Amino acid sequence: MKRRNSNMKWNRILALGMGTALCLSLMAGCGSGGDISSSDMQEDGFPELNISLAHSAATSHAHNTAAQTFADIVSEQTGGKVTVTIYPASELGDQPALIESCYTDGDVDMVIASQSNMATYMPKLNALAAPFLFDSYDHAHKVMDDYVLDWINEDVGTQMNMHALAMFDYGFRHVTTNDIVVNSADDLNGVKIRVPGSAGLLATFDALGCNTQTIAYSELYQSLKQGVVAAEENPVATILADSYFECQNQLALTGHFFDVQTLLINKSLWESMSPELQQIIQNAALEAQQVTRNLIADGEDADIEALKDKGMNVTTPDKQSFIDKMAPAYEEIASLCGQDELDNLMAAAKAASESA
Repeated sequence: MKRRNSNMKWNRILALGMGTALCLSLMAGCGSGGDISSSDMQEDGFPELNISLAHSAATSHAHNTAAQTFADIVSEQTGGKVTVTIYPASELGDQPALIESCYTDGDVDMVIASQSNMATYMPKLNALAAPFLFDSYDHAHKVMDDYVLDWINEDVGTQMNMHALAMFDYGFRHVTTNDIVVNSADDLNGVKIRVPGSAGLLATFDALGCNTQTIAYSELYQSLKQGVVAAEENPVATILADSYFECQNQLALTGHFFDVQTLLINKSLWESMSPELQQIIQNAALEAQQVTRNLIADGEDADIEALKDKGMNVTTPDKQSFIDKMAPAYEEIASLCGQDELDNLMAAAKAASESA
């Protein structure tokens, strides 16, 4: 891509104190393709660069706010030389398409990707779909910071041609239904529920005896409206942002799964950056990560109250009744990610809980 080639050429200028003629001579001698324009090198050391960041969340969602925060920080810290253009709400395609484009050095430089979509390339990430793995946001955040981000970066470069910068909260997932009050796991037996194409989530609801359906997210609202399915599950921020209260009147706070998405950057672009620019990008990503934690974790109670105001009845089911049915789900997840990977993640979760 033009923006990447320009950036990579900029990094090949090896003698900062030499004149333009000498620099070009050196580059020609090394076989560098094309010429370097004057805009490729700036006095402050940053190139003129535009980075595309695409995601699937609604513009009102915390992920879009975080993406904008990231863009603002990068622009400010580079004196406006490096800009980030955000494409929200699947403008450039759904998540699988965005990941593919970023993976293949396409039109997407950065993407916010779910565990389930990343697991297509990195099967070990299916371990993150283990139900009831975390008991609070603080617990989940500690494991993300102490274990998960580094664990992803062990393999994401070779398996996805990307580098992981941060973990964006998506939130604990809960169940919504229409006219089905959920107080225990048995209340979901036989219920037709839409579940994402996450093997772990499918295994979880299969273990509950649900009739699981993997309807595309873009079709979910209409499917609920038309009664194709009677239930779905999502974090409350998503339920509110995407107006599912208009076609679901029950919210059961099951907290069956902590959903987190990864902020990824194309590996070739990342490695073409100077250490100084990499540090700015990394710091901005962690600031954006904190935005998602503030809005998702700290805002969950307010979102629940807002959903009540929209007419939803809220229940707090017996969580142990769900946990007691999860053995088949854990067996299925272990078969997908590898027992060792699941055991290591569970050990990290246990260590984080014990150190709290």
